[in-house]
Amino acid sequence: MENKAHALAAGAFVMAVATLLVALAWWLSREGGVRQNYEISSSAAVTGLQLQAAVRFKGVPVGKVTGISFDRKIPGNVLVRIAVDSSAPVTRSTFATLGYQGVTGIAHVQLDDSGTSKEPLVSADSDPPRIPLRPSLMGRITDQGTQVLLQVEEASRRINRLLAPENQQALIGAISSAGEAAQGFRQLSVDLRTLLAAPPGVARVSVP
Repeated sequence: MENKAHALAAGAFVMAVATLLVALAWWLSREGGVRQNYEISSSAAVTGLQLQAAVRFKGVPVGKVTGISFDRKIPGNVLVRIAVDSSAPVTRSTFATLGYQGVTGIAHVQLDDSGTSKEPLVSADSDPPRIPLRPSLMGRITDQGTQVLLQVEEASRRINRLLAPENQQALIGAISSAGEAAQGFRQLSVDLRTLLAAPPGVARVSVP
């Protein structure tokens, strides 16, 4: 009987611990209110974005990322699914960008609104409504940096062509000709000043 009592006590303890673990898991994963699902389709990479990443509306936490996959409607695009609190004022003029936290590279979805529409965003079909994704500040800086590098590379190619051996002689000849022309203009200027400064009746210097 004593062994059975110990076995029952151990079983009850295990059941109590399991119940507490289930309750803790539910508490940590609870949604905390009614949420609306939205989709974001991106032709750019979403590096650093992970499941359960935060979704913020004007900096206020309003949801999380629930899925990342390829877009079946637009081949090549990445489809990001988010769940947003129904209280968030998502309208037809709401747009999304990717934000990054410090130097960790961890991304989150940042929602904002241009204010051009007050109409709530709804879908025309059974799929969740889609929020357009705009380039983030980091993306714009990267694009501009790439363009600058391309321009520098093109300038380097042109300079290399200009300094090619067959062009160096022509360039040296042009510089020499310009120097000779400048020397001739200086001599002509001296002769003209001498001619104009000579007093009346004095033989004037003939200008070649």
